[in-house]
Amino acid sequence: MTSEAYYSRLVIYIHRNPQKHGFVTDFRDWPYSSYHALLSTKPTHLKREDVLNWFGDLDNLVATHQQETTEKQIGALAPEDFD
Repeated sequence: MTSEAYYSRLVIYIHRNPQKHGFVTDFRDWPYSSYHALLSTKPTHLKREDVLNWFGDLDNLVATHQQETTEKQIGALAPEDFD
């Protein structure tokens, strides 16, 4: 699966992973996340525009990250985490 929907779910999974594993109570507090670079206008090596396009725009990226993501929704991305 290589659709924009897959990539957007994968990005959410990666960003929320530190919270899932208890490193932080809110994934936005994880200082090593690319989430912050996506929200910024500072230069980055990330393909920011590509990622924002997967979500539609910046507002939708933020909104989808705020929604609760269940293990069922992301389980297919890393099934070994959910055994």
